[in-house]
Amino acid sequence: MGCGMNVRRHGFTLIELLVVITVAAMLIALLLPAVQQVREAARRAQCRNNLKQIGLALHAYHEINGTLPINWGEGIYNDADRGHSWLAMLLPQLDQTPLYGRILFEEPLTHPENDAAANTVVPVFLCPSDSHGDGVMSDRRNSNVPRAVTNYKAVLGSNWDWGSAAGTVSKAGRNADDPSGLDWCNGLICRGGDHAPFTTRFRDVTDGQSTTLAAGEAVPAWSFHTWWYGFNASTATCAVQPNHWQKIETTTSDWFENYSFASRHSGGLHFALVDGSVRFISDNIDLATYHALATIQGEETIDEF
Repeated sequence: MGCGMNVRRHGFTLIELLVVITVAAMLIALLLPAVQQVREAARRAQCRNNLKQIGLALHAYHEINGTLPINWGEGIYNDADRGHSWLAMLLPQLDQTPLYGRILFEEPLTHPENDAAANTVVPVFLCPSDSHGDGVMSDRRNSNVPRAVTNYKAVLGSNWDWGSAAGTVSKAGRNADDPSGLDWCNGLICRGGDHAPFTTRFRDVTDGQSTTLAAGEAVPAWSFHTWWYGFNASTATCAVQPNHWQKIETTTSDWFENYSFASRHSGGLHFALVDGSVRFISDNIDLATYHALATIQGEETIDEF
């Protein structure tokens, strides 16, 4: 028998086999983007649910304590600081009571128990669309060793005195006309590093809980100031346009720009609002509207967003 192209091998001619392989490759190429979209939709839904849990936890914390959790630090800005983040305070409301119980809040981060806690990965703090290895990253600011990261930060507000957004202020309410938006913020939770932190209650949010941002997404790889235990690593500003990092040539250490909100999602990022709802905010949101959403007492008029 000859070896021409008409010879059948296991029921197929070689030409037919090549056609089948080609068609299969084309189908796979067509299906792959759809599969990736489905997977990203699932990851995006999980990220949204994480922020929903955080928003509900804020309400549970407020119901128990009569106030929202605070950030607080002694202003040392290294592992000798006794500071803690709002996320650390929120652990019991996120089914992380054993981890919360390990933290010795009166001790610095150098204490073995606190060091171990700060290296503990908390799944609800991680967006599945982001890539952060095992959830622990090096090069974290204010600490000398790798730390467990977070994809979610509290909203400082929109007043800011650094980088491209320097001089941004609100004209009414908390810290009006003051651009020192880290510790003298105009939003829900201030950093609280250089003076006693501001205490915030729901009644203080006079701009309306459904139009005030509480917490949003961040990308640890784009900002060294991003790990859940650190008081200087768990808040961000809305003075800078969302996902600004992707739009300019900058570096991870450029905290002026990167102490802001960002995500790996296409087109925008999720925010939990004070009322506990979650919204997807476009990268291209009007900057004035974005600023207004971030203040708690700015007296701005906000239309659709």
